[in-house]
Amino acid sequence: MGNLAAALHMKGDGDGALHWWGRAWAAGNVVAGFNVGMLHAVAGDANRAQVMWEKAAALGDPDAMLGLVKQALERGDTAGAERWAPVILAQDEAFPITALGAAFRDRGDLQRAVRVFPRAEELGDGYAMEYRARILAAWGRHEEADALRARAATAERML
Repeated sequence: MGNLAAALHMKGDGDGALHWWGRAWAAGNVVAGFNVGMLHAVAGDANRAQVMWEKAAALGDPDAMLGLVKQALERGDTAGAERWAPVILAQDEAFPITALGAAFRDRGDLQRAVRVFPRAEELGDGYAMEYRARILAAWGRHEEADALRARAATAERML
């Protein structure tokens, strides 16, 4: 059901995708819950997206957690962001951790971003290394930035 929904979504059939992701969610597919939330977010319904993401995040979906953090940051809700950020950091998936650091960076919170990226770097993510290197270079910490860039050049790119 989830694969059918993804195929429909790629063809531009949002209603069909919503239907099949909704059925997959009802059948216990946590990733489908994230995707239903994403469809609501893209449609401009942040409240429905948040409800779906809360449910999927409670079941352990790191992408739903990240969606909730991004929503909280957009609202200026530090407590909302802090609720899920530690849970994302505790996981062993580099992509959501790197995306969390990027979310903080994009909101101008470079201090938090610089504290988040090393966790993804521990998992081998070259993107996290590059992102942190850019911030360090902007702060004038060129030696550290160059060392990170050298590590990033041979590191895996997590997607």
